[in-house]
Amino acid sequence: MEEVIYALASPPPPAPLVLLRLDGDGAAGHIEALLASKALSGPPRTPRTVDLIWQLDAPPAPVVVIKWKRGASWTGNEGVELLLPGSTPIVDGIFGRLEQAGARLAQPGEFTRRAFINGRIDLSRAESVAALIKAEDRASLAAARRVMEGELAQGIGSAADSLLDVIAIIEAGLDFSEQEVESPGTEGARKLLQPILIDLDNLLSRRQWTADSDGIPRVLLWGRANAGKSSLFNALLGKDRAIASAVAGTTTDAVGGTLHEGERQIELLDLPGQRSTHEELGTLALERAAQLLEGDDPVLWVIDATCDPAEIEQEKHQISVQFGSRVQPVLTQIDLISPGEPNIFPEAPRVSSMTGEGIDALRGKLFRWTSITPGRERSDAIRFTRRQWQLVNDCRDRLGRAIEEAEGGPELLVADLREALTRLEEVTGKSTPEDVLDRIFSRFCLGK
Repeated sequence: MEEVIYALASPPPPAPLVLLRLDGDGAAGHIEALLASKALSGPPRTPRTVDLIWQLDAPPAPVVVIKWKRGASWTGNEGVELLLPGSTPIVDGIFGRLEQAGARLAQPGEFTRRAFINGRIDLSRAESVAALIKAEDRASLAAARRVMEGELAQGIGSAADSLLDVIAIIEAGLDFSEQEVESPGTEGARKLLQPILIDLDNLLSRRQWTADSDGIPRVLLWGRANAGKSSLFNALLGKDRAIASAVAGTTTDAVGGTLHEGERQIELLDLPGQRSTHEELGTLALERAAQLLEGDDPVLWVIDATCDPAEIEQEKHQISVQFGSRVQPVLTQIDLISPGEPNIFPEAPRVSSMTGEGIDALRGKLFRWTSITPGRERSDAIRFTRRQWQLVNDCRDRLGRAIEEAEGGPELLVADLREALTRLEEVTGKSTPEDVLDRIFSRFCLGK
């Protein structure tokens, strides 16, 4: 039995009108006890005008009431919504009388949490309620609404179902090998898993990045092979995360790291360098980089300062054509050029990963840049929260490693795939720990 909770679902008084929401078993009875005359009869979901006694020695207040039967409301519980005058004494009086009747003020996000617990929405849609409230423009609003309307849940659900099917096929080969149930084998498993990996990459590429969102902003390091991206990546992080080498094409997949400035963070991704390759691994790496670059993340374009000026001019033109305003060029390896050489790209920061020159200034510039650059919105963008993004990205990485290490045997492969599946189930709330739920819903405002 759900206890009755109440909260304003609109800005507090003073206001012309406010919306009061009640939820729980007996919610209609709590309001009927405050009516001046007629009972709260009539069909559900039908607005009715009644007089509500907010104080015993005061005239009743005119109120529009809508009641919801159990199973028909947004939370799935019995519910009542009241549109009443936004007078502070009237609202305080009604709150006091509801509390005397045994109702209590709702906790932040409690209405949405009840909808999630009752199976009315999955966790990704529940989190989108907060994102919808915080949307700062139409594009952000549309991206949050896509999550609330179930696009993220559908993408996650489809990938999870496909992954579970592959797990079942592999486990059947293990459990019923004596009954001639054939295992797909290493290459067969890879072929089954590759489409799931592509679907997750496509889903991740739809992430909307905005400066005021709950998600951590992400910056992509991009440029020609051997332009000094990995050395710059390590210098910005202050530690060696990427392999830096004079040999072009050392980075064969995106390498991630996090910059910190107080409580603020930036996710850095060192992408494989732009180059021509005929190797399958290199081609896949460049395709993955291209998918990331098609999103809306800011791009730090790394340019080798020792290159021929004509080549730098060519890259400069390519920058404006391909990325527009979401790119920040940076010249690297300035320790290798003569001090008297002309600076043909004055708007680009100049750094040396070897000597550290310009690194701190660039790091500060990145934090300032990501705080004011909203990024380019895709027409199909999805407003991921930081938690959702990390879980889906972790699933993608685990799935990628499972495909690479499939030769280890079906038992290990199944274990890796189940770990990946768990990450997807945490996005929708199917296997989310209680303390994580507490943290998610505590960020909501009252009445939601």
